Formats: sequence, C-alpha cells, structure tokens
Amino acid sequence: MSEQLSWLTGRIITSDMPRYAEVCTGWNSRIRHRPEVVVTPGDAADVQAAVRFAAELSLPVRVQSTGHGALAAAEGGLLLDTSALTGIRLDPVARTAEVGAGTRWQELLEAAHPYGLAGLSGSSGNLGVTGYALGGGSGWLARKHGLCSDSILAAEIVTANGRLRWVDTDREPELWQAVRGGGPNVGVITKLRLGLVSVPQVFAGATYWPIEDAAEVFALYRDWVAGTPLELTSALTFLQYPESPALPEPLRGRTLVALRGVYAGGESAAVEVLRPLRSRPGAVLDSFREMAYREIDTVTNDPVKPLPRTGYSTAVTELPAGLVELARTGESFVSLEARHVAGAGARLGAEGAEFLVFTMAVTPDETSVAEAGEFGRKVAQVCAPYRTGHNLMSFLLAPPEAGGLPEQVAAAFPAEYRERLAAVKAHYDPAGLFGGDRRLVQP
Repeated sequence: MSEQLSWLTGRIITSDMPRYAEVCTGWNSRIRHRPEVVVTPGDAADVQAAVRFAAELSLPVRVQSTGHGALAAAEGGLLLDTSALTGIRLDPVARTAEVGAGTRWQELLEAAHPYGLAGLSGSSGNLGVTGYALGGGSGWLARKHGLCSDSILAAEIVTANGRLRWVDTDREPELWQAVRGGGPNVGVITKLRLGLVSVPQVFAGATYWPIEDAAEVFALYRDWVAGTPLELTSALTFLQYPESPALPEPLRGRTLVALRGVYAGGESAAVEVLRPLRSRPGAVLDSFREMAYREIDTVTNDPVKPLPRTGYSTAVTELPAGLVELARTGESFVSLEARHVAGAGARLGAEGAEFLVFTMAVTPDETSVAEAGEFGRKVAQVCAPYRTGHNLMSFLLAPPEAGGLPEQVAAAFPAEYRERLAAVKAHYDPAGLFGGDRRLVQP
C-alpha cells in the first residue's frame, strides 16, 4: 500500500482539500460523489497504481471524466478522474484514431475534420469519448454506421490486478468484446483505438413548430419516418425553452415540437428526403443546412454548463402516440425526444428497437426532482406497450432515486450478451471493483 501511495504523490485528493468538491461533480451537478479518496492520474502507470491501491483496501473504483453519464453518487471508495488522460493520434490512411480516456468529442472531431473523417459521436462535442463509446453510443450516424461501441478496434485497459493490457480481436478478444458496450464493468480504460468514417459534409439541423401543431406534426413524422434511408437519423422532439438571450428569438420562452435530423450525404438528396416534414406550414424556425460534421453540436445546442438533471429513457418498437398528450407547457421536462434508431445502430440494448425515447428535466431541488420522476413514470406508462425491455448503457439517465439502478443495468442487455459480460467480469474483476453506478449484477 505504501508503495502505491508513494507512486501517486501529488495525484491524490481527499475531502479536506480545496479541489475535492470540484472533481466530485460533473456535467450533471445533481450527482455529487463522496469518495474516500480521489486520484487524478496523469498516465496509465498512475491508473495502475490507483487500481492496485484500491484492490489492496477493497475499495470500489468509480471512473469519471466529464460526468455526463453519472446516474448516482459514489459513496465511499476511490474516484478516478481521468480528465487529464488526453491526446489524439490520428491515422487518416487507416481511418483510425487513438484517444486518451479524457478526450472530448469536439477535440476528436476537430482533429479528424481536415481529412473528411469523423468518429461516431453523440449530440454534444463536450461529451467524453470513452464513457460514451463503452456504453454503446447511439448518435447521428448510427442508422448507417452503427453504434460507437462497434467502432472500438482496440483498448488499453487496467484490470483489477493492476495489469495494463492492450486488447483487440486477436489479444484477449473476450475482454475486448466486453469493453464494446458493457460500460465500465471490466476495468479502467486509459486509451481507445476507434475506427473513423468518411463524412465530408452532412445536411443537418432542426425545424420547429408551435406545440399546438404537435398532433399533426407527430402524425406526419410517424407516417414518414419508416421509409427514410439509413443515411438519415432523425428525432421528433418536444422542447420547453427558457427566456434566454442566448437562444434564437423565435425559440425563447416557448414550448415547441421539432424535427431534428442529420443526413450523411449530399444536400440535394437530403432536401428531397426531408421535404414532407419541412414543407409543412407554420414553422417558427428552420436551421437545416449543409455543414461539416464537426459542427454537429448546432443541431441540438446541448448546454455545456453543469446543471442538476433528472431523466428517464427506454427503447421502443414503435412511436407511442401518447407522447403528444404529455408534451404540455408546464410539465416537468426540458426535452422529450423519440430518436429513430432502426438500422445498423439497433444493437445491444437497442436491439429490436425502432426508437429510443428519453426525457430530461433541470431539477435544482427535491420538489423538482420528484416532479421529474413523476413525469418519467408517465412516459414509461405511455411507452409500456412498446418497450423492448432493454436499453443502451450510454442512454441511461439519472433517475430521481438510485434504488432501482441494478435492475435497470441488468435489464439493459439482451440475456445472451449479459451472460457473456457477466462471465468476463467474473474472470477479470472477481471482487467487483468496477462498474460504479453501471455495475452489472446478475438478476
């Protein structure tokens, strides 16, 4: 133990130090970790030392970079803040990128842009690459190119015995497969090698209508979306915007229904595909345009600032009509979305799904948390007849209470995948150090 502590000199933060509160929260500021100790590794050797230290004391290990994926606070144990493990090594010929565990998507998208390449990112460039990829990751290119986890070609990982391993299809392939969608259950990732795709330009944006038009827009979208090509990933989204000067004037202080979409192809083809929806009269704003994929943030304009958030998500086989009735001004949501995933991205927890449905609310106090929880239950009830019973690990959202998380995590996977993951976890992490709020517990 003393040897590991000596190695980590200057990398340890305890509750009596000024930085403790800062590193124990993240993008979802409602989740505030209270670990016994925080380690901020500067390289893979630091991660090895931290894991050995945790193993000697039987401390559970929680990993966090940006905090976007936090579902529940860590109580005790060791928190590994991997945000300093950055760095990108791009190979434009092989169309691959090696990224450190603390790299954010915008950094990778900017690096890949000059070569007409992109990674399979989500909606926000502020999101960490690694946590998103480990949990599946269904983004704007998923229908054509699959989940982000499918693009993991290799991983550098520290397992529970403190050993640093490089795993891929040839070296410890069962561990490599567990990394690709199984979340943080089998070790601490220090580096990923990702496959990139050729995306010189996309046609992307959103069209917004007043919420009073929601029923008609919903019906149009439902009838249209099933016939759209795999190049298009779209979503029907209900939004309640605040009165903010940072927003375009037509959106301020309004409840709206929106078509969001990204077409991975030429503008002329995209315009024709989107015409049945975009031509509907009454839109208050249309932001669709041709853009570089590195600008993909502008489709949703997800907030970068940490805020307290509560949410619910599920995977469904068809679009639930009851969502329209829930999307009323004053209800406890900022965003209520049904994202079309049918295609190459309908794998792992999205297997058999046509849509991933989620709702998110800003919840600064206990009353708002309870209200968001009640709204999530309403969404669950509306979706119940169509639920697949599974979900993507990266799509799970912070619930009002953490009590049911083990069941949610276990149910996220189809049974066959869950059993394989459990077997790999039992072999590489027999003491159950890893997983945090996504730790797999067999039902």
